[in-house]
Amino acid sequence: RSLLAGVGAQLQPVRVGIVAIASEVGLFLAQERGYLAEQGLTADFVRFEGGAQVAAPLSIGELEVGSGPVSAALFNGINRGLEVRIAAPQSRYEPGYSQLWLSVRQDLADTVRDYPDLRGRTIAVLTLASTSELLVERALQRGGLSLNDVSLVQLGPGDQLTAFANRAIDAGLLIEPQATIAADRGLATRWREAAEWSPGVQVSNILYGPNFTQRNVDAGQRFMLAYLKGVRDYYDAIIAGRGDREAVIATLMRYTPLQDRALYDRMRWAYLDPNLALDEDDLRATMQWFVARGLVDRPVDLATAVDRRFADYALSALGPHP
Repeated sequence: RSLLAGVGAQLQPVRVGIVAIASEVGLFLAQERGYLAEQGLTADFVRFEGGAQVAAPLSIGELEVGSGPVSAALFNGINRGLEVRIAAPQSRYEPGYSQLWLSVRQDLADTVRDYPDLRGRTIAVLTLASTSELLVERALQRGGLSLNDVSLVQLGPGDQLTAFANRAIDAGLLIEPQATIAADRGLATRWREAAEWSPGVQVSNILYGPNFTQRNVDAGQRFMLAYLKGVRDYYDAIIAGRGDREAVIATLMRYTPLQDRALYDRMRWAYLDPNLALDEDDLRATMQWFVARGLVDRPVDLATAVDRRFADYALSALGPHP
């Protein structure tokens, strides 16, 4: 049902909320390689400071699609009746492909050797009361510790680099490329990747609002088909090692602030599933953690939160990834 856009054909704009980060590469490739145009669509990317900010404009129809994290705000919004749905997974942490590191200050690298050595340390997280904090808790549990055994502080990536330099923190959860930059500068060593202590954790998702879930399901299906093609191009080039790696890097340099070509060879890449498999057990565990912490008032019905119609359509059109 491909709507091949001929010369001068009018493409339907799709407003897509992004943060302009590497894990959104499937969206960028779908646009740049003409997969959206094949479906009669074109992406109008709208940049946000954080992925959690896309849910509100998505729910009121100011966006059709959003790239958003698994967050308490998302679950609370769905509980309150916001028409925002998880249409497909975006990125998750797998061994060798987790863009999140627990980095340890360089001068402590010989002291902090295993998880129990984190006791009494000051650890930075990107956001308190988020999956970032949940991941620190899971890391501590590996050493028989709890959040009560450490001091948590909230610091963004850039502030963590400064805090490492000033010896204000002992460890920090750092996203790429800052984890690699910290290592390059001799500030902190990339100690453990998130997938070592919490493999398969679902990090971000493709979210749909009512413009696609209710008003124009057909366009939502076509968008997902184009997105899946972009995801598979990325998977083949970066994870399977059988595509044009340089072309993917060039796309990311066009769409994200990461302009240092050399960093792409040293940092960890995101894991994108070529069959859009979503781990609902992991989503449920994260949600239950939010509920237990009082961050989400009641459990969310995942049958409501997840709308598989679009990913199922894309998979039926393209077949399983070989």
